[in-house]
Amino acid sequence: MDQVGYGWSQMNFSEHSSAESLMASFHDRGIEIGRKGNQIRRFFNICADDLIVVPVARAILLARATGEKSFAQDIAYGENRVGVRFLRGEDGTVKRIPRDDLSTALETRLKIRIAVASLDEFSDELETLYARLEAGGFSDISGQHEAENGEAVEAFKKSLLKRIQQGSTFLSGGGNGLEMLVMELLKLEGYDVHRPSKRHYEGIADADIEAYRKDRFNPSKLLIQVKHHKGVTDDHGVRQLAAIDEDDAQRWLITTAIVDEGVEALAEKDGIQIMDGDDFADWLFEHCQHLSVATRSRLGLSDAPVLL
Repeated sequence: MDQVGYGWSQMNFSEHSSAESLMASFHDRGIEIGRKGNQIRRFFNICADDLIVVPVARAILLARATGEKSFAQDIAYGENRVGVRFLRGEDGTVKRIPRDDLSTALETRLKIRIAVASLDEFSDELETLYARLEAGGFSDISGQHEAENGEAVEAFKKSLLKRIQQGSTFLSGGGNGLEMLVMELLKLEGYDVHRPSKRHYEGIADADIEAYRKDRFNPSKLLIQVKHHKGVTDDHGVRQLAAIDEDDAQRWLITTAIVDEGVEALAEKDGIQIMDGDDFADWLFEHCQHLSVATRSRLGLSDAPVLL
């Protein structure tokens, strides 16, 4: 069991039922306590679930009190003890919170030379810190900001993808708006793009977009099928691309939905790449700040910064 200790080897605090009884015993036994009466009372009155702060070198430890009192003389200046549960990591080690991660006021307060001090004025900060660390978060502001920002980004991508899937944006309908969005993203990647006519391919063969990029060493051509779907995309787009007789082109199926394993297996067999809804949301997020004003407006993207 974890414990925190206080001194006074001459007196067993756990034998007393109240602080008043303990203080009377000090008096009756003629033990001089000087100005430490408040500290003694404060330590004795620690109750179950109280949040305990233990200062150590350049850091603090946090613990919840169990309220269980005990006494032993094997550690000098720590004979009287209260049971606690230290905040620990997944590996079982006690978490050390660097003092630099605390507010300036709290860090300054911890420099006082008092064995048992009240930190009531910092209870909100400490409780928030404890809850965050207990949930696996960070003690430092930058780390916590990074984590919260990551969560906000993921929530944003999911929300934007859901809007697109459900047609809750102002992209033009019938799949045309999504194709135009994909073309704009391709242009941001450095491709020249165009949409072939519906009579360009024969039979089932079809591509919604053709994209070209040529540099000194790596010319490339993309043939893309775009599916504006909400649930699951079937194998039709894969079959459309597989029927195109062009060996020098990369074939891509881009969908706002999910794709089951059977379709993925068929695509792999025919050398076709798949970008599902989550991958598309990642791609869109990567470039969303560089989209045209008109496209950002149609997607409902705000230019205002967001507070975490």
